[in-house]
Amino acid sequence: MRHLLDFQDVNKNHLENLIEKTRSLEFKSENLDSLALLKFDEPSTRTRLSFAIAAEKLGIKTFESSDVVSAKQKGEILKHEIETYVSMGIEVLVLRTKENNIDDYREFKNISIISAGFGNKSHPTQALIDISTLYSLNKINEKRTPVTYVGDVKHSRVFESGRQLLNILGFKVGVFTDKKLLPDNKNDLEIYESWDEVFENSNAIELLRIQKERLQDNEELNFDEYINSYQLTKEVLGKSQSDLAVLHPMPINIGIEISKEAIEDSKIKYKDQLLHAIPSRVTTFKYVRDEI
Repeated sequence: MRHLLDFQDVNKNHLENLIEKTRSLEFKSENLDSLALLKFDEPSTRTRLSFAIAAEKLGIKTFESSDVVSAKQKGEILKHEIETYVSMGIEVLVLRTKENNIDDYREFKNISIISAGFGNKSHPTQALIDISTLYSLNKINEKRTPVTYVGDVKHSRVFESGRQLLNILGFKVGVFTDKKLLPDNKNDLEIYESWDEVFENSNAIELLRIQKERLQDNEELNFDEYINSYQLTKEVLGKSQSDLAVLHPMPINIGIEISKEAIEDSKIKYKDQLLHAIPSRVTTFKYVRDEI
């Protein structure tokens, strides 16, 4: 059985196929007669709902759980938890967690595991949404940095998976943010110092919210200074190219990463991303079942 925990073990041909299937926005209802467990240990709106709808369209029966109601509260180890799921016929585990122990899940062979957001390490289905959206908007071309991430890249699993996917496809990604929010691994990054550099080198930007829940006690951030330097405003947008695409994985914190006026601009494309949400999860279910 396959996993989709990140893109570490996914070859380029499979990635291109996943993106193509997600971009098509077409899928037919099926009856796969399978069981999936949606285990969301963190709050989620779009990801959880789109996985549930995707499963419904494929005829996959879903059940829901979380650490709050699981035997983990009684000290159950991961091995026994997974063995329980397998014994009950669960074929796919869709997991959203604040933990970063992603490698522990690679070892399980009798169940497919999909990351629906793993600590600050991975969110592969969101990356498929984002890159598929960029392809659909014709923003992936000869530029080395087709997209620049603006915001809290240090703690962002959306950034980590997007960067990993684009690197495999042969692209670098850009970053524009406060030095305190830069990732430890700066390989294959173009780090920009101004909005002018961003617009000069990128076809698109992806705004990321400040991950307040993941900031450590020693990671103090002056929000007023951050907003003044990195908030996307109507004035900043006015300096960008006319065909710039602005993505956001949501939820959007209006007033921090983007102003109230800018969110209404036609360059903002989060609605295009939302159109790819269910296709991305349909495609992922089919991938882990070895049907793509």
